[in-house]
Amino acid sequence: KERKILEVLVEKGMKHNQKITFRGMADEKPNMEAGDVNFIIQEKEHDLFKRKGADLLITKTLSLNEALCGFEWIVKHLDGREIAIKSKPGEVIKPEQSSSAPFVKIVPNEGMPSHGNPFVKGNLYVLFRVEFPSDGELNAKAIKELKKVLPNPAMDVSYDEEEVEVCHLEQADVKNFGKGGAASNDNNYDSDDDEGPGQVQCQQS
Repeated sequence: KERKILEVLVEKGMKHNQKITFRGMADEKPNMEAGDVNFIIQEKEHDLFKRKGADLLITKTLSLNEALCGFEWIVKHLDGREIAIKSKPGEVIKPEQSSSAPFVKIVPNEGMPSHGNPFVKGNLYVLFRVEFPSDGELNAKAIKELKKVLPNPAMDVSYDEEEVEVCHLEQADVKNFGKGGAASNDNNYDSDDDEGPGQVQCQQS
């Protein structure tokens, strides 16, 4: 058999599972037309970047200090370049609002090249997470200074401690909302029913 060497050119911007076809390059059989040789692109996962189309996404965790006062860090891009991502003066990065609505910004034109038009690039999305100080990490002096510089400090509330009960917060999971109180086996009350327990129905004859 004649040995053939096929050189596969992976073009910029090609996607996962995209097919590269060599027409008529499969093994030949008597009285049959040679078939095609297909190469399927398999995209490896990257430690830093996630890809969707021509866009890339990275996750960056900032300290509260960086989120409020500014940040700068170096990212080594997929093509070997190093880019410095730097906040603008006065820019504030907010904590993640929820898993369905994270706080995201973009670096324009720093995504993947578009297949067939490599000079048009996607965007680099940065998903931010902000680390707050742990309980007890800030001393009284630091807290006092922060109250001076941060907007909208808590106002002093006056009340009689003999008359008002002071309550403190504990860790919780919103998934447990509605599960508090004693367990009950009473099925007489259905929360989906329009009529509450103990209501009397009147029937007219």
